[in-house]
Amino acid sequence: MNIATLKVHGHPEGLADVRDGLPSEPHGDWQKGDVKPDGRVRIDSGFYVAIGTEKSPDELLKQIRFYLSECRARGIHFERSDVDAELRISFPCEPGVATPTLDLSLADMTTLVEMGINLSITA
Repeated sequence: MNIATLKVHGHPEGLADVRDGLPSEPHGDWQKGDVKPDGRVRIDSGFYVAIGTEKSPDELLKQIRFYLSECRARGIHFERSDVDAELRISFPCEPGVATPTLDLSLADMTTLVEMGINLSITA
């Protein structure tokens, strides 16, 4: 299943401001100083928001577009000094199966830039 998640991290006050306006509740969070599974210590606080899970990359992209447009309509943006955001898109692949294609348009990329969101795509 293809998955899109928004990772937001930074200063607790900025995180609270962003979190209050999101269209959905985060599904996981951490605090500065928490120990990661690999034993390292987190240097800031943050949370994850599940945007969508779809078999079809096109349907996943529709969910991403909808979620980001809802954030934008609520005045949520991430181009602030106290918060960083990353859209994480994952395509888990089995050996011998073709990796799906995700076609981001210039408008999609512009939205990410204007909202201050980094992009990470993994297969």
